[in-house]
Amino acid sequence: MPRHVLAATRMDGREIAREERPAAPSLTMVAAYGDLHVCEYVTVSQGKSVGLYARDPGGTWDAVSPGTDAVTADEMRLWFELAHHYPGPDGADPSHPLGRAPQPGAVGRIDERRAIALVQEHIATGGLDYPAQGLVADRFAAGWSVYAPVDVDDSDPMAFLDMPVGRSVFMVGDTGRIKEVTSAIPPEQAAALFTAEETFVRRPPAEETFMNDLKAEFERLDARSGQPGAITDFTVVGAPPEDVTAARVTALTDEIARQLALCGPQQWERMVAAFSCAVSAETADLRFWQHERPVEARVPEQIALLVRRQRHLAAAMPAGPWLRLMVAVTKGPGGQAQVSTQYDYGDERLPDGQLLAPTHYRNDLAAYPRAEVPAWLRAYAGANGQRTASPHTASPHTAPPRSAPPRQEAPERPFVDSLVGWTTHVVADRQRITYGGDSLAWEEIEWVRYPVSRTKHQGFLFPSMHTHTYTFGVGRYGNSPESLGNLIWSKGGKRAEAPEAWLALVEFAQRVLEPQLLAEHLNLIRRGGSFTIGEMRVHRGGLTLRGVMEADWGSITDVEVADGLVWIHERGRQQAVRVSLGSANAVLLPRIVAAMAG
Repeated sequence: MPRHVLAATRMDGREIAREERPAAPSLTMVAAYGDLHVCEYVTVSQGKSVGLYARDPGGTWDAVSPGTDAVTADEMRLWFELAHHYPGPDGADPSHPLGRAPQPGAVGRIDERRAIALVQEHIATGGLDYPAQGLVADRFAAGWSVYAPVDVDDSDPMAFLDMPVGRSVFMVGDTGRIKEVTSAIPPEQAAALFTAEETFVRRPPAEETFMNDLKAEFERLDARSGQPGAITDFTVVGAPPEDVTAARVTALTDEIARQLALCGPQQWERMVAAFSCAVSAETADLRFWQHERPVEARVPEQIALLVRRQRHLAAAMPAGPWLRLMVAVTKGPGGQAQVSTQYDYGDERLPDGQLLAPTHYRNDLAAYPRAEVPAWLRAYAGANGQRTASPHTASPHTAPPRSAPPRQEAPERPFVDSLVGWTTHVVADRQRITYGGDSLAWEEIEWVRYPVSRTKHQGFLFPSMHTHTYTFGVGRYGNSPESLGNLIWSKGGKRAEAPEAWLALVEFAQRVLEPQLLAEHLNLIRRGGSFTIGEMRVHRGGLTLRGVMEADWGSITDVEVADGLVWIHERGRQQAVRVSLGSANAVLLPRIVAAMAG
């Protein structure tokens, strides 16, 4: 029976040390081995099966992939490096596999005007509260950084107070992909991360990379020889054979299914994920079934990166890149899982809910030229790059064809429709929350709060009265509807029960919003950014409250929530520092501290 081989490796897969063991090591043993050799990755091999283990920025070791092949383990190592460690506090490293600019591809580089036009279209179609005129663009390795400049009066010493904090910046890749980031992240960090994402997705297979590097080395040595032309011909072998590519695509799909499975509730029985992708955009739907009840889940951006990489590899197959990928996992007896995969190449028109905007399919056809394009897709994307009317974009003066009348879908039923105050309702469904004339999509929301206060009115001639105030608020930093930040229900009585509408909104926020916001804030901290909760500044080094606290993560001993406050205890400090739960995102503080303090 093959022995188990432990190898401590660098992020590029180069081994630092290795040893053989007669039995499979436990996670604790793997972590100890990695710590001993001061590395971030350890592989455990038995024959052709390779298990990959990694340490996150907090120092915790876990299995990234319990068993796959060596090539897929390398893919997952680089993916974990991108998701958790890159670019690091010192910024981009040109010698890092992710520090190289991505290959230009079939489309080449887009120009400045095209980048700004894409952002303007993105702002218009998304209904974003962001100026569309006067945008400027700065070039970086993988595309353009597009933003609205801020004019500050240098003669006014207080003008900095009017500067927007955490304003959006749009990273536009050469493929047309747009990623919205906050200006709180240093520009060099944002550009390095975006470039690394594009490099990860679009890098060539290992064999092609090796041959290209070998050719470059031969050319360098040829130039140094002083006799140019000594090497007259060097042919780079093409892409790997079809069966090799198919095996890699299948193996990476299994890893995607394994990562998706971690996003669901405990003891789920069935999972279905559907991805609709083009080179510049994608949608993702993920659903689990637990005790025959469906549970919606969000696909993290890190897994979306894996899906983009899988699609790029699949594009080398004769069928070309798929338009939709469906992955289903069913748990069988004994915990065994059955994975089934379906690819949709667009033979039929895609469902309305998974059909992307025409511009994304035009970008995709340019990036991945196809010998045959379905007639519906050619018409929808627009002949010769010109956009044509569709059921979603047709002019109001254009009658739909009789053979295909527009589909009338039943509106989604809200899970909250409650009166707040005397005359106005708050309405919430899975897509957005609306109060009067103000509305926000859940995906736009950057902060949440839901404090509860209890007030006792001491009586003199009459008995005392008790009032419970339940507040729910969501919003974006900067321009945001004020009414949605302060929805208030009041109930009298010493033992008043919370309003059902408030409970439903809080439950939705805890289940859907908080995990997303927590991940985004932790990612921002680990990449060198900072933000404030109340008057508390949260950053990579710890917590800072000017004039009161300057605590690194290791000195924080406890965080508790009580009496409408978050109490933060620091080693050596007698009194805890308090942050009101009425502050935006204060509910995230305990978990932020737990994650950063280990």
